[in-house]
Amino acid sequence: MEDKRLKDAFSNTSDRELQFTKEDRHRVFERIRKINEEPHTQRKSLISIKKLVPVTVSLLAIGLCLFLFLPSILSGNFNEESNSSDFNKVSRTPVASDTVVEEEKISTTLITVKSKEMDNQIYLNLLLTYNKDQKMMKVVTLPAETYAPVSTNNDGTVLYEKLLFAYQFGGAENVRTTVSKIFDLPIDYYAVIDLETFSRLIDSVNGIDYDLQEDIRVRAITQVAFDFEKGTHRLNGEEVVALMMSTSEFDKLGEEHLVDLMNAVMNKVENEIPPAQLKELFTKIEANVSLDSLLENQIEINSIKSISLKDGMIADFIPLSSTTGKFFYKFEKDFLNSISQELTTFN
Repeated sequence: MEDKRLKDAFSNTSDRELQFTKEDRHRVFERIRKINEEPHTQRKSLISIKKLVPVTVSLLAIGLCLFLFLPSILSGNFNEESNSSDFNKVSRTPVASDTVVEEEKISTTLITVKSKEMDNQIYLNLLLTYNKDQKMMKVVTLPAETYAPVSTNNDGTVLYEKLLFAYQFGGAENVRTTVSKIFDLPIDYYAVIDLETFSRLIDSVNGIDYDLQEDIRVRAITQVAFDFEKGTHRLNGEEVVALMMSTSEFDKLGEEHLVDLMNAVMNKVENEIPPAQLKELFTKIEANVSLDSLLENQIEINSIKSISLKDGMIADFIPLSSTTGKFFYKFEKDFLNSISQELTTFN
């Protein structure tokens, strides 16, 4: 019975509604009350930068950004001459500010993991910004339950739904458009990786070893949940993505685990996957940049900062009937503006 309730609480049905018993609804609202002492309470807080992570040449890249940093792996090493190219020279004007960033060379990249098996719903969304001059990167992960402008109705009004469904309304390009609207921030590059493709990659290196400091239960994708005990685990592809997803949720893993998981994936990929296999992987990724273009432009990363959205997350439940409803995470515009500014400000 417990598994059935969890499945009802976490699964998305074809009519895009969550099915709840009265007991389930009570549990959901109890969780919301724990998250927010009062419903819809404004939660403006300072942006939490959880971790500054040095990235060495041996790491070569960060986690799921395979498509953007693939040339670094294929070519073997970074080199300083590549830093003089015109790659990603994008001037930005920080949101919520009238001050123009002078000659900052910043690029933005969105990495999304979806599942064909689950009707092309998207579960992991990583938004990254990179400053070429300082060789710094920042990353933020968006919960799949984010209340987002995923499409436009026939009457011209904006259709809001979970970010989870953005791919269904227009594919990879619509995912980019939706996330761009959320942060009011242009997104230069995007890549959508199917969970099956990512899982095959992880299986080819016999899984990813990862250490957890405590017992934890996290939501899965093709099943209800994963239960992990404290200690070292050999993770498959879906388990890696599930743990990354949990870094954007309350009472789960901290944001520092997101970068640590990326490190674990890329270290394994670098050491055990031949370049030819990585090139084949690229052909299975939906991206708006060609492999030839990537091969001509390499980048170097000295550090990565992970940025948290948890301080601004507002849990909300919209009842649709006496037995059905939808659970969302909402963010106030001012908070999202502050996140956008932090993503595009490199000091």
